[in-house]
Amino acid sequence: MKRLIMIVVLAAFGWAGWWFFQAHTLRGQVETWFEERRQDGWVATYVDFSIGGFPNRLDMTFEDLSLANPDTNILWEAPFFQILSLSYKPDHRILIFPDLQTITTATGVHEVTSEGFRASVVFADGDRIDRVNAEATVLNWGGTALAETTAALLRQDDKQYQFAFVAKSIARAEGRLTPLAEGRVDDTQINTRITFDKDWAMSTLKGDRPQPTKIDVSLMSYQLAALNLNLAGDLDVDDQGRASGELTLRAVNWQDALEQARVGQQLPGSVTEKLVQGLSVVAGLKGRSDTLDLPLRLIDGQMSLGLIPLGPAPLLQVP
Repeated sequence: MKRLIMIVVLAAFGWAGWWFFQAHTLRGQVETWFEERRQDGWVATYVDFSIGGFPNRLDMTFEDLSLANPDTNILWEAPFFQILSLSYKPDHRILIFPDLQTITTATGVHEVTSEGFRASVVFADGDRIDRVNAEATVLNWGGTALAETTAALLRQDDKQYQFAFVAKSIARAEGRLTPLAEGRVDDTQINTRITFDKDWAMSTLKGDRPQPTKIDVSLMSYQLAALNLNLAGDLDVDDQGRASGELTLRAVNWQDALEQARVGQQLPGSVTEKLVQGLSVVAGLKGRSDTLDLPLRLIDGQMSLGLIPLGPAPLLQVP
């Protein structure tokens, strides 16, 4: 019995020693990282940094954290930020964000408020990022509010990632989210396969970020009252972020949406009537009068819907 007790005591002391060794090593790595960033011209400061979680966790807590990459001129500030991990599973990290954080860009200071905003990151082969998951019950930024949001980035193959995004609702305090959406859309879903010019890794966050070269869109959709809109297709992206390719835009119950726009005076009655007449012919060619399929073409960053030019498309670049 004494021998068993001695073994347990020695094991406990051994595990405690191992945990404190890991915590000491981790503290050194973090302090070195911040010092290297400052030498590279970053803003990289915190008021306090601690490591807890004994005996099974290594939980890092930062207070009054500020990070700014001089190449992007974006400053992120958080009064509180945590990175949690199991001591025996260091390649899997949980990120806990504060309810209020600020992002400063060339356009000004933007407050990000949230509830239940957290993420997880899984690394492989050192610092390569294999999986990222994020969720928030509420996320507000720039007058746009997202409810019950989840997002995921999963490495599928060399430089190829599956990206998915779901939001129960997206609402704007002022202005329109889309030409037909006064303030809110529901059931937003995105499912794409993105090929980048290199893999995502921790080292890419302090230098040039991976940029998309090809995007295969399986589904992009949202619900606006009775109207359901979705996109699918393939895009190629050049080194300037300009997209080329074709997406199919499908609108289900599109007549109801135009009628709502007419009632809400977003479209004049005469224009609505002409649109219904013209689009009914197009929809009838596909066999379903309530479903409209139109090609959304992108050529060197310019968009057109069918024969209607829409102007420049957003650049698809990671800042």
